[in-house]
Amino acid sequence: MSNITKRILRSSAKPQSLGVVSTPNISLTASPSLHTSPTQTPPTPPAPKDVINIIPRGAKLPNLLPEELKLLHKKQIRLFHDAPNTWASISGKHLHNALAASLIFAQHEAGSAVCIGSAGWVITCAHCFGETEEEYRAAPTTRWLLFYDGRAAQVECCAWDPKHDLALLKIIAIESCDANSTGDGDNGVLFPFVALSPRKPAVNAPIICIGQPGSEDLESTRDQKTDYRLVEVSWGAFRGMIPGTDPCDNSDIGALKHDAWTYWGHSGAPLLQVVDGALVGLHSSWDDQTGMRHGVPLVAIEKFLRDHGEVIGGEFFGSDPSASLAGRERGLVQTLVPRPKRGVQAPEEQGSVEVIE
Repeated sequence: MSNITKRILRSSAKPQSLGVVSTPNISLTASPSLHTSPTQTPPTPPAPKDVINIIPRGAKLPNLLPEELKLLHKKQIRLFHDAPNTWASISGKHLHNALAASLIFAQHEAGSAVCIGSAGWVITCAHCFGETEEEYRAAPTTRWLLFYDGRAAQVECCAWDPKHDLALLKIIAIESCDANSTGDGDNGVLFPFVALSPRKPAVNAPIICIGQPGSEDLESTRDQKTDYRLVEVSWGAFRGMIPGTDPCDNSDIGALKHDAWTYWGHSGAPLLQVVDGALVGLHSSWDDQTGMRHGVPLVAIEKFLRDHGEVIGGEFFGSDPSASLAGRERGLVQTLVPRPKRGVQAPEEQGSVEVIE
């Protein structure tokens, strides 16, 4: 069997449409400021300011070309109308919180992300910011993301690691629900976020994936669009890890295996336990030989956050409030290594699982 890595995700099965219910607004409240310091590992840019710029709803968003702004506004309108259906697709406070913490990229190429800290720390896949160091350096370090209800947030990339296939982002501007809000927030704002799971998931544990399917129909022989919503919630299960591989090396394909429905554009989408909404990984890729979906596992996310403790500045993302990622021993982060072109180390048959201790 030939092994081929693909990051374009395909599926013939489409999520089921659900009924409409009302969805509450997500409030942003004042929080203590977060003091950050820059990392010394290139090509990581300096940490952004901890004060978050509040942009009134309806005001022109900065650092966008006219065509980019037009696309962002089109996505905002779709998200606003789809929000009740998206909210209705899940139940339980913990899963609604996970939806509120999930974001999608506003640009055409799609991509997904999730907030993991109340001060606006966001995590996604590194290849959403660049497949290689050259691509990463050539692209802007700031991007516009959208919450599921259409509110826009500007993020800055603070750490980019192609080996882990992870990027750490910080929200530096947020579109307010109030058209009269303006200026910088004196003490920042609080954002909905998901906690990292305190333990690895059990094999076959139910999970959900919240992400943005791409708009181009890759199954069609002619140029046409899909009919997916901008934010889709799909259900599946954790299927273990690829045997015999380093779970922190996700440069070829994600070491985690899952079977939640995904499409291209889902890269960076959170994989969350249904039981408690805790983060167990990020979707990143798929094996086109078996159809198995793959992701960056929890252990890689934890190591990545420890490696960049000085950027985070002591912000804690786990379940133990007495613990801190800052001050721990820093590991070796291969931030300058381009994504290799090797074959995929895939399981011999679909559905085979192995849990790496």
